[in-house]
Amino acid sequence: MKTLTDYQRLRQAEKGLTQQMILWGHDVRHTQGNALQRFGMSREASSGLQGTSCYRMEWENGVIQLHGAVASWHPRATNAETTTGCVYSRAQKRIRLWKHSRPPVPGDDQGEHARSEECWSAFQPFLRWLIAYETWVFAELGAEWRHSTWCAQFSLVKKSPWLAPPEALSWWREHGLHLY
Repeated sequence: MKTLTDYQRLRQAEKGLTQQMILWGHDVRHTQGNALQRFGMSREASSGLQGTSCYRMEWENGVIQLHGAVASWHPRATNAETTTGCVYSRAQKRIRLWKHSRPPVPGDDQGEHARSEECWSAFQPFLRWLIAYETWVFAELGAEWRHSTWCAQFSLVKKSPWLAPPEALSWWREHGLHLY
C-alpha cells in the first residue's frame, strides 16, 4: 500500500465528504425513518439557510453538525484541551480549521485555511464519528441500502464518484489516526 501524505489524505477525504453529503441526503428519507435521527442525531432548523435542517450530535467533547452546505465538528466552549475543530464546505469542497466554540453558520462561515497537517489533525474527531455512523449504517440499514444510495448519486455527479461504500468505509478506517 502506498503511504499518502497529509495533503493527499485530505484531498481524498474531501472527495469522500462530497459523496457522503449525498448519501446523508438519502439517509434522512429511509423507509424506516430518518437514519440520522435513528443514529442519535437531533434535527433542528438550520441557522443561515432557510428551509433546511441541521442534524446535531454530541461527540468527543464537542459537537458534530450536518447541514446541506457544511459538515463540522467543533469543541464545546468548556473544552480547554481542544480549541480547534473542522468544517467541510460543500461549495468549496474543502476541509478547513474551525477555531470557535460556536458552530459554523451555513452560507456564512467557511473556516480558516491552514497547513494540510493541521486540517487533517482537526478532522480526526469528525472522521471517528463518520466511521461510527457508516459502520452503523451497514449493520442496521444493510449493504444494499448503502449501495442504492451510492448508485443514486450517478444522476447528480458529472464526474466519477469516489469509492463504493465498502471501500469507502475501509479507506476511512485505514487513514484515521489511532483507529481500528
